[in-house]
Amino acid sequence: MRKLIFLLLLCITCMLQAQNVIDNPKFKFRSGSIYNITRIERTPDATRLHIHVIFRPHWWVMLGKSTYLEDANTGEKYYLTGSEGFELDKEVYTPDSGTLDFVLLFPPLPETTKKIHFLDDDEGDESHTFYISLEKKDAKASLFDKVSGNWMGMDDYYEWAFGIYDSLAVMDNRFYQYEAIRQKGKSMLLTLKDDRGDKVELELTPQKNGLCRIKKDKEPARFYSRDAGSMKAMQVEEDERPVFRRDSVCLQGYIAGYDQKLGFTNGLIYVSNDLTREDYPMVVTLQPNGRFECKFEVNYPMVSSVVFNNNWLPFYIEPGQTVTMYVDWEAVMARSRARDYYYPLHNVHYMGTTAYIGRALKYVDDLFVFRYEDFSKMQKELTPAQFAERCEPMFRRWSEQADSLVAVNGYVGKAARLVRNTARISQGYQMLDFVMDRAYLARENKDNEVLKVKEDSTYYHFLRQMPLNDSLIVADRHFSTFINRLEYMDFARAMGDTTTVEMGKITYKYPEKSVLTYLKKNGVVLTPEQEKMRKDSEERAGKTVTREISELIAETKIWEELREKYKDLFEAYRKENEVMDGVSVSIDENQKAEDEKRMKINDFFKYQKEKSGRLDTIVGYIPLVSQIIALRSLPFDLKQLDREGARSLLEKEKQLIGHPFMFAEAERLYAKAFPQQNDSTYTLPEGPATDIFRNIIKAHAGKALFVDFWATFCGPCRGGIEHTAGLRQQYKDHPEFQFIYITSDRESPEKTYNEYVEKNLKGEACYRIPQADYNYLRQLFRFNGIPHYEWIEKDGTVLRNSPGTYNLEKYLKQRFGSKK
Repeated sequence: MRKLIFLLLLCITCMLQAQNVIDNPKFKFRSGSIYNITRIERTPDATRLHIHVIFRPHWWVMLGKSTYLEDANTGEKYYLTGSEGFELDKEVYTPDSGTLDFVLLFPPLPETTKKIHFLDDDEGDESHTFYISLEKKDAKASLFDKVSGNWMGMDDYYEWAFGIYDSLAVMDNRFYQYEAIRQKGKSMLLTLKDDRGDKVELELTPQKNGLCRIKKDKEPARFYSRDAGSMKAMQVEEDERPVFRRDSVCLQGYIAGYDQKLGFTNGLIYVSNDLTREDYPMVVTLQPNGRFECKFEVNYPMVSSVVFNNNWLPFYIEPGQTVTMYVDWEAVMARSRARDYYYPLHNVHYMGTTAYIGRALKYVDDLFVFRYEDFSKMQKELTPAQFAERCEPMFRRWSEQADSLVAVNGYVGKAARLVRNTARISQGYQMLDFVMDRAYLARENKDNEVLKVKEDSTYYHFLRQMPLNDSLIVADRHFSTFINRLEYMDFARAMGDTTTVEMGKITYKYPEKSVLTYLKKNGVVLTPEQEKMRKDSEERAGKTVTREISELIAETKIWEELREKYKDLFEAYRKENEVMDGVSVSIDENQKAEDEKRMKINDFFKYQKEKSGRLDTIVGYIPLVSQIIALRSLPFDLKQLDREGARSLLEKEKQLIGHPFMFAEAERLYAKAFPQQNDSTYTLPEGPATDIFRNIIKAHAGKALFVDFWATFCGPCRGGIEHTAGLRQQYKDHPEFQFIYITSDRESPEKTYNEYVEKNLKGEACYRIPQADYNYLRQLFRFNGIPHYEWIEKDGTVLRNSPGTYNLEKYLKQRFGSKK
């Protein structure tokens, strides 16, 4: 009898324990997947969480007193009390496997607690898991659960056709809301309505083999699979429209596993026009249900990324198109925890006319990988010839893989060109990168004889295999890097030509007789700086040399001061020598300005022409990229000239830029640099970004503002702030002017921010705003890098050419005078 009672009690205990053990508990969403909860045990003495860590081998994790559970309903917190198999508040390193298993102990939870959050005050975003269920999993999933998810077509292409989620549905490249959901036998009937009010009826019937039979309106029913299948391209009709064309695009999508508790409420797309060096961020609006959208303009097909919470998600889009993306946040976090830039991103789908291209490019991008650590090692150990020889088999394999993918998957037209271009441009920018930094590395490693070996002209023969004449080259994700390296590469030295004209320099002829010597002979006492200029002009009398334009401009002030003081002597010199070359040009200020402008125009054009000529010589023809390189120089060159000079340069550039679209872009750059109305300020556009900014500056109404966008991690930002410390003191409490400092909560962590402000910005108008709001301000003022400065006039308009910290003192004195 006692034995029977004992066994009965044992069974009851086991049943109670089983009821309080949850294996692989369900959760709604999480901000990281390093810490995985595999079991929860609820006992009268403790709540035990079994943790399985997945991380990089030999990297550390740490949990401790800041870790807690939170009742999802009441907000009650239960802090960590102990652990088994894990040392708390200590860096614990993962073994070779990158995994750890241990138990965390928390106080017992009330029986009424049904859902909890696993949180950590110190570990940041990656350790949070929300709405963890403390109830047993449902034994049987609902019919809606069985039809939820992504469904791919069962033809040769396995394109993403339907997305059925809790709060919305996706098909036909559009979003739909549920107007009615009902079950009919073994089928789910969904009535959907899109943003335009169009309705669609879907009948979804899950099959025992895992497929789903889907009938849309009165169309024939078809079978769909969750498997993405083989990655074949759709044999679509080629788009006959030109590659270069300006039009709007829309990227939209859905993030599965998103919630605002993850800490971000919008994203960014870095829109880039690599033809003209223009780039700026665009805010991606993100709804609470995970739906996102961004509309912007592009000039050509582009491979870019949408960025959420510092996670870069690739897409391909063409002018005039809408592309829909599906993003699995669990897959994003898997890549994030890998701490590996090359870790493949899984479970991303695309919908739209060219979705097959986006899918293909995402796949091939994972193939052509040259790890930075390997590349860096080769740079220091190999000569250029050795590097080319060592890498030739790998680069050849990349091209063969691209050709194989094109053949096996049946890629045609643009898809085939883009896949092949990816392999070639990946090779090209690595080859250019290798030689570009060698001069710097040689200075840093003076004893390394390998770094002293220069490349010869044969090194650049790889350019003959680059698609330099294919307009689709601009769509490659590495094109920006490739063209940047190409335009600054010193081909002249490799070709044995040492007479290259460098950017910012001009040929300059010294006069036969120095005006400074003439002044000295007539009793003028020269300053040490003027005496040095005199000796230089004596040594180089009658010679033609290459000089920095900036040097000549700096000397202009000296000549103006001398001419103003010794007008008679300058006039006597002019009559005696009757020359108007070199330095003597300064006698006639107007003529001097005209000559200086003409020299700049000729120099800019000559530089571009010679650079293009050398590239043309290497590849054996005049490639399209030569025109792109010339166009990319214009934003800088036009700023150095006045309206008439810029127009003269543009007319010369017609010799180099013959493509109609590209020259239209050149004209647009000219119009941007020299607007017809010549307004020095502009009015901010109405919208959420302007509302955010106006709300920040409203406390300083009636004052002109110098706005500094900065971050604590940014060295140049801090340098600019500290450089203007005396200036801030000088203009402190000025009735007409105010310094404003704006940063974000993500880029400037609270503790670091408070410490820096206390030391360097105490008493200043400082604003640390949410990252989502800061993203809007980046879009509003079109800046990617910091520090970034804006000048806001008293009426709220924005100065087109804002001063920076380097010339702010001069600008303030001109506007307001010295306050103290």
